[in-house]
Amino acid sequence: MIGPFMPFIAIVGPNGAGKSNIMDAISFVIGEKNKALRSFRAHVTAFFEIEGKSKKFTRCIHNSCSEFKIDNQIVSSELYIHELASLGLNTKTKSFLVFQGTIESMCMASPTEISLMFDELSKSAELKLEYKKYKREMQQINVELHYMVQKKKYILAEKKRLILQREEAGEYTLLQKEYLDTKTELQLFKLLHIKKVLKKLKILWTDIKSKIDEYNDDEKKVEIVLQRNKNRYAELTDHVTTIENNLTAMEQKLARENEQLLNAKEKACYLQKKILHLRTSLTKVRHANETHKRTIRDLQDELAKMEQLKIGLTQSISSQLESQGSNIELDNAQVKEYCLLKGRVQRECAEYTKHLNCLKREQENDQYKLDNEKRKKQEMDDKKNRELQFRINQMENKIKSLEQYIMTTEITLTEQQKFKHILESGITQNRIIIEETQEELDRITKELNAFKVDKFAISRENKKLEINNILKSLFPEVYGRLSTLCEPVHERYNIALTKVLWKYKDAIIVKTEKVAKQCISYLKEQQISVETFLPLDSLKVKPLSKNLQHILRDMKDSKNVQLLYNIIKFLPQDISNAVLFATNNIILCETPEDAQRIAYESHLVDRYTCISLDGSFYQKSGIISGGFLELSTKAAVWQNKNIQKLKLQKVALMRKLKDASQYTTKESELNTVNYEILSLTSRLKYSRTDIENIKKQLIDFKMNSESVDQQLTLISCNIESIEKAMHRRYKKIETVENEIFKVEDTIFTDFCRNIDVNNIREYERGKLRIRKEQKKRATELENQYDCIKNTLDLEIRRNTEDKVMQYETAIQSTEEQLKLTLLEESAIASNIEKQSIEFDNLKSVHSNMDIEVVEAKNEVAQCRHQIGIIAKLILEAKREYTMIVMKIKQKITELNSIIKNFKMEGLTIPMLDQNTSYSSTCISSSLSSNASEQGDGGILAKIDFSYLPQELQTSGDEEFEDIKNKLSENVKILENKLKFISAPNLKAKENMAIINVKLNTLNKALKEIRDNALIAKEKFTRIIFTKYEAAPFIVLDEIDAALDKINVENIVSFIQFNANLMHFIIISLKKELFVNADGLLGVSSRQEEDFLESKIFTLSLKSYKTKKEDMRDQLNK
Repeated sequence: MIGPFMPFIAIVGPNGAGKSNIMDAISFVIGEKNKALRSFRAHVTAFFEIEGKSKKFTRCIHNSCSEFKIDNQIVSSELYIHELASLGLNTKTKSFLVFQGTIESMCMASPTEISLMFDELSKSAELKLEYKKYKREMQQINVELHYMVQKKKYILAEKKRLILQREEAGEYTLLQKEYLDTKTELQLFKLLHIKKVLKKLKILWTDIKSKIDEYNDDEKKVEIVLQRNKNRYAELTDHVTTIENNLTAMEQKLARENEQLLNAKEKACYLQKKILHLRTSLTKVRHANETHKRTIRDLQDELAKMEQLKIGLTQSISSQLESQGSNIELDNAQVKEYCLLKGRVQRECAEYTKHLNCLKREQENDQYKLDNEKRKKQEMDDKKNRELQFRINQMENKIKSLEQYIMTTEITLTEQQKFKHILESGITQNRIIIEETQEELDRITKELNAFKVDKFAISRENKKLEINNILKSLFPEVYGRLSTLCEPVHERYNIALTKVLWKYKDAIIVKTEKVAKQCISYLKEQQISVETFLPLDSLKVKPLSKNLQHILRDMKDSKNVQLLYNIIKFLPQDISNAVLFATNNIILCETPEDAQRIAYESHLVDRYTCISLDGSFYQKSGIISGGFLELSTKAAVWQNKNIQKLKLQKVALMRKLKDASQYTTKESELNTVNYEILSLTSRLKYSRTDIENIKKQLIDFKMNSESVDQQLTLISCNIESIEKAMHRRYKKIETVENEIFKVEDTIFTDFCRNIDVNNIREYERGKLRIRKEQKKRATELENQYDCIKNTLDLEIRRNTEDKVMQYETAIQSTEEQLKLTLLEESAIASNIEKQSIEFDNLKSVHSNMDIEVVEAKNEVAQCRHQIGIIAKLILEAKREYTMIVMKIKQKITELNSIIKNFKMEGLTIPMLDQNTSYSSTCISSSLSSNASEQGDGGILAKIDFSYLPQELQTSGDEEFEDIKNKLSENVKILENKLKFISAPNLKAKENMAIINVKLNTLNKALKEIRDNALIAKEKFTRIIFTKYEAAPFIVLDEIDAALDKINVENIVSFIQFNANLMHFIIISLKKELFVNADGLLGVSSRQEEDFLESKIFTLSLKSYKTKKEDMRDQLNK
């Protein structure tokens, strides 16, 4: 708690005690921003005593959140600042707070800045914006008034223009109505066509759906049979698996026994080979031992020779040095003499040396110039070769390529034009082919529909045909199935031929027995069904009896008696033996009676097997069989062959029709060709332009190339002159060096004679070379000596006699192992023979079970095959279903598009119910409920098509395109007319009413603006009635720091004069100021553990002032 404050109070204390914290606390509670504070947490309360009443202002801050209170009630910051302002404390200007340094800045301020400061302190600056605002309002009112007058003139002119536009809009509206009626008729005609198409698609959709349901029922029935066969197959498989496990166990046991037997045999063989190998190795080891001893003796002799060579080398080097005079060692006197003579040479040759150095410097400079010129030449060559020549070659190549391109483009253009004529003629011919193929396809489809087809039988035949094709592709000597290659000459023989050939109907005819075996092995590997084969080279065929043919021809009692072989036609003729084998000389009769009489009652010597046309079969063994109804069903196989042929023809025609239909796409290709011709023409034009431009650029580059050649010639001349100068200077250098050598030879003549050398240079260069050669030869001999010595040590350490003993011991142990292995081999062989007998018995049982499993598996496969066929039929039906659905979706999309066009173009759809809205209609293409229902029973059912003429309502599908094109042409004609008419103002009538309203509004606005102008002038007088209100106190922080004593006394006089008007709180360190205060507020500090704590105390100076005044009065007396 600090206070209460006297009218003039000073805050004193040492530096760093916390005096400025009091200033911060006052500024914080008055409303200073959080950013200006030096702490993150504070709580300050200020007590104001006003006319005997106390008012308390509190502000606290914690974690960047401020809280404001007035008399312990939380208020907003705006209300808090407003209440302070009512007490004369303007928190924006802070004129009652003078911080450190403010006085110094004021003393340095210019008059303009001081004037602005006084405006801010007196609050007149706050009225500046209001003044400018009112002034802008007056100017704005004048501008608006002028604008309103001009706008009124413009509106009156606009009114005259709209009267003319209203007349033009009437004519345009009539033409537009005709256009909209024609466009509506066209769109309604399209909708009517869509309605008819959707109705047809709905019928097809229903038929396909019912067909899919039937196929699903058949599939369920076959799946029940399949499950039953699967269960039987699983039981047999389990039994077979048990036997196979036993076989596997026995086989593994036999394999282990055989493996042991094999191991024993291999071990015996291995031991025999090992003994042989060991004996051979023993011989080699003995021989190696003798060689080893001989090698040691040879190495010892070689080592002695190397020692002699080393001694000889040292002697030869000494003699070489003596021969060349390089073995002379200079004594001290000779060294001194050498140095003196060398110095004398340098003195006498000083001029030569100076001249030589000068020549060498010039030579180096010329060498630098020569290198520089060569570099320039290289750069110019690079520029010419890399840039100019490259660009020239590039442009020449580009010109060639463009010329080639123009040539090929012209050829292509000619070809495209020819191709265009071919396409145009081909499209015409293709339409004729499509019509003829469609007629032939319709005829074959009618014939196929007349037959009753067994789908399962056809699928089985297709499967057999697929197997037959596979075998034919793999083995060229396969002919095919008997039923495929043979057929009766007439339908009346179908039943009889079926009775005889049914056993071998599906048999596959092959050329040789070898091919048949290869086919069987392939079918087993691929796990395909079991097939019967008829190899032509191994069939036992009875040849046709010519006598029997003559006898049958002479029979008068029976009609049409003939061999069955004669009523069969087959291709190729190579399979005749197979047909003879299948018919087996069977006689065909017209009736059962004839067949019975010829078979059993005839006067023929031998009995023959006969058959009648109705399938009554009389065998020569006496067995008689019939079965007309069953044979009639089986005889459908020949009918199926015809169906298969028709189907193949239908597939071929459909493929031909598809290919022809694809040719209709040539129309788009024709359009593409036309576009390509146009594109090629433009390319030729631009290519020729490019060639001309490139040729111009080529001329420029060639000129640049010639300029570079001239520069290269100049540089070459410079190089040649520099090289000649250098050559001349080189000769001078040699001459100077020779002069120096002569001086050296003259001075060193006696010295060289003493050391026995020709010249001093020979001595200086020769000795070092010989020493190097000596060291190199000595090193080589030392290396050879070390190598031989190491080899000898190695051979001595290698003991070969121990290996001889090891091999002898190994041979003895191996022979003992061989005896034991032979005994073990005989025991294992007898055990294997017993187990093999048991294995063969179990394997025969397994073979019988395998046959039953294969039969069960075939039944399962047949059921699965039937399910596969049904699944394919379902898939085909679903594809048809999907195609119909897609067509329905396509038509519904077209319907939505037309309805959207109605809405976008502002057309009206005539509806049966006038209350029906179509503006938001959008037909879904989802088929979850019924796709066609939405198209046929939705919006289309609600449209009134009676708006169309009767001839359009009754038109067929073939007339749709012609009528649509005719209506489209009418719409285009009307649309072009509307385009040529400049768009009139259709809203001219409405705009006239708007113009009148604008005029009335404008007159009222003019009156209001004039009234507002008078009001704005009165607002200028408000700003002169504002006066300055002084704050109730002022806080000054060390303002005397920058003032001298006179200014301090002036401040004290000012404070004492105004002490009755406001309170003064001053932070000061000068006694000239604070001794005149009414009281002192002392601030001290002390150091606690981790922080500095401030203490505050107050002292009133009023009593001291009274005593001082009394002493002054006594002194005056």
